Amino acid sequence: MDKLSSKSVTADMFISTVRKYTRAKVLTPRMLNELIDHIEVNQAEKIDGIWEQHLVIHYNCVGAIFIPDVFLLPAPQVSVNTRKGVVVNYAPGQLAV
Repeated sequence: MDKLSSKSVTADMFISTVRKYTRAKVLTPRMLNELIDHIEVNQAEKIDGIWEQHLVIHYNCVGAIFIPDVFLLPAPQVSVNTRKGVVVNYAPGQLAV
């Protein structure tokens, strides 16, 4: 019970800190110091010809938050007849993740 109540208190503290900055236009050093405990920077590695570097951000009061991979919704292919006999196709490109 004590663990659950302490987690609830720290989460509430984090939420109140985040609410102070919901309308911020610029990220300041003070904001970073209040919100982030530390950042782990892992070694960059080349995977399938693309360089990837993983970062783990540890937030104050709540620790690291891991967001699962999100699948993109399929985008339709668009064809436009620009003039007689000429068709331009627009298809979504691949995103570098």
